[in-house]
Amino acid sequence: MKRIVVATDGSAGAREALEQGLELAAELDCEVSVAFVRHAPSGFLGAPYYQDVVTEEAQHARAVIADARVYAERFDIEPDYEVLEGDPAEAILDFAEARDADLIVVGSRGLGRVAGAVLGSVSKDIVHRADRPVLVAKARVAVAAR
Repeated sequence: MKRIVVATDGSAGAREALEQGLELAAELDCEVSVAFVRHAPSGFLGAPYYQDVVTEEAQHARAVIADARVYAERFDIEPDYEVLEGDPAEAILDFAEARDADLIVVGSRGLGRVAGAVLGSVSKDIVHRADRPVLVAKARVAVAAR
């Protein structure tokens, strides 16, 4: 394995994806690309509101990437980072193809079947559309000692 793409959005599920993706990359000594996807704001907002949304999204992206850097330092890995724009699943799939990734790692928000069906699921969409392996990282459950 040469490259892993890890998708992050700053959520708890994405932090688990970072943790598992970086751990795997460290074990396999492969390169990592970390991607954050921001939504393109609607042009209907008008000039002052549009700029506010763009500024807010940029600040959030910087914070998520800064968080990812902290995780990477723990594994002594230097990923490349990319802020993408558009539909999250489509952007991640295109990014993985462009980077010739061997694996995509995404988090799961654990919405459940009903909420996932109503709200949609980026991880589910990626799994169904990907042309390469996808690891959906879920929070690890601590096992109590007996």
